[in-house]
Amino acid sequence: MNWSREFSQNEVFFLVSFILIYIIYFGRVFYISKKLKTSAASSSLKFIIRSIYLGLMSLALLGPNFGITELEARSSSKDIYLAFDLSLSMNANDVEPSRLDKIKSEITNLVDQFSTDKFGIMVFNSGAQVFTPLTFDHANLKNNIASLKTTLLPKGSTDFNSIFDLLIEKFGVNAKKESQSKVGIVITDGENFQNIDNQYFKLIKKNNINLFIIGIGSQMGSKIPTLNGYKKDKNGQDVVSVLDINQINEIAKQTGGQYFIVNNQRNQIADLIEKLNQVKSSSDTINQQTVTYNKYMYFLLIALIFIILDFLLTVNVLKL
Repeated sequence: MNWSREFSQNEVFFLVSFILIYIIYFGRVFYISKKLKTSAASSSLKFIIRSIYLGLMSLALLGPNFGITELEARSSSKDIYLAFDLSLSMNANDVEPSRLDKIKSEITNLVDQFSTDKFGIMVFNSGAQVFTPLTFDHANLKNNIASLKTTLLPKGSTDFNSIFDLLIEKFGVNAKKESQSKVGIVITDGENFQNIDNQYFKLIKKNNINLFIIGIGSQMGSKIPTLNGYKKDKNGQDVVSVLDINQINEIAKQTGGQYFIVNNQRNQIADLIEKLNQVKSSSDTINQQTVTYNKYMYFLLIALIFIILDFLLTVNVLKL
């Protein structure tokens, strides 16, 4: 048996309150019975009956699920990979509170706008890897977005070749059927320290990958915080990280994609959401889903029987 809800502090509070109040009531009844030299047996029975139906109603509230069946679910959706640049420059705070923290908040809100689509997470700097496979479990996905930090990957400078190679691997012709809608959203400050292989631009187009780039940062730039102050170059000078719009624009141009800017003065996430809505979802697919039935009514019906019994049972404390 499974439960739709967990036993929370609210349920514990009401059950403990019931027990404490009934103990006080029970004590008074026994005290009066003792003084009047009568039996309080019926009160004990009522306590048992009331405890049973209160427990049954509590179980019904938690949503008991048992009995399994398989249902066919027809769905149409987009497959969307969120590719986060986790190089140290994403800690720069020219966008408050930092580039990475700001975009994590924005992307979490974006995910809420696409409840029927599958999302996955990729992370990259000089290398790239899948952090969260494609999933409909948006709650877990958002938790994983919140956990992202630049220390998740070994130190390395941004190399777009790594993330393009991974996107093509996951979205390639042999990996997905042609009718599947494929979307890659690359989130970066645009600073790239390797020449991009032009073959990736051609493969992104060939595999019908809708590429969108979010440029996070400002052209005024910012120093990069570290545990010991700020990141320094080989000459001992503080490194200033600047949003490279020219790089982002060139990638968008070569791949037939689009780019969007997010910083303290400009936020184009709403424009990105509009463009994502325009991407055609894949054709309907049929999936088998396991479903369990909520049987709370059985618990309520049994509780109702005990409530009626409680109503019919009288308490005799004083005998004349």
